[in-house]
Amino acid sequence: MAQWWGLGLFAQFLVMVAALPASADTIRLRADDWCPFNCSEAKKGYGVEVAEQIFAAAGHQIQYQLAPWSRSLEDCLRGEIDAVIGAAPVDSPDLVFGDEPIGQWDSTFVVKVGNPWRYDGPESLGQVKLAAIIGYIYMEPVGEYVEANKKNKARVTLVGGTQPFDQSLKMVAAGRVDAAMESRAVLDYKLREMGLTDSLAIAGGTRSGPIYIAFSPKHPKARDYARILDDGIRALRADGRLKAILDKYGVRDWK
Repeated sequence: MAQWWGLGLFAQFLVMVAALPASADTIRLRADDWCPFNCSEAKKGYGVEVAEQIFAAAGHQIQYQLAPWSRSLEDCLRGEIDAVIGAAPVDSPDLVFGDEPIGQWDSTFVVKVGNPWRYDGPESLGQVKLAAIIGYIYMEPVGEYVEANKKNKARVTLVGGTQPFDQSLKMVAAGRVDAAMESRAVLDYKLREMGLTDSLAIAGGTRSGPIYIAFSPKHPKARDYARILDDGIRALRADGRLKAILDKYGVRDWK
């Protein structure tokens, strides 16, 4: 019964998108590598695959490319690109967000195996040298600590580029910093991918919150795109296709 209901919901979604204007758009989607949410341009990631399926049904095309996160946000706010993936309202409240997230984020810490340090609130952060990614917003109270200490190289080392977390993990493994932090889903995926599961250990983390594909406030169709994405995610979840995509990346549905 649930399967038939899901197929019916997806059929309603197709009817809805068929009623939209016929012009095909190319939606320029950018972010740095944040696998499994979004990965390389070849591998894509589950969030990019979800967006491609939904917007293809609406007659549009996703053009996904990697770019440093801080530049991606700035370009999206200026209207030089159309959307970013992996945003939270705290990143930039001026972006256009829908109602349906594409995952959950948090700040989970990782250290070398044998390092006894564990995150135990903001007061424990002063005991380690952290790698933090330029332009990232970390879940509070970690974000406040990073912002206050980003110029103090004894406490925070800033990392940039299109694969900053890969570099951060390498720095922890090499002993150049004591700890790095990322969303738990990203951390688990990267440790497996980079063969570091026996070298690095989880060291606690913060609460979690939703992340989104968000659209440029300069784009005249931003709210239409957000609505299409919301309806599409609900339809994919109902008919089981969302689970099929997530299973490819070893990720559980966040709802």
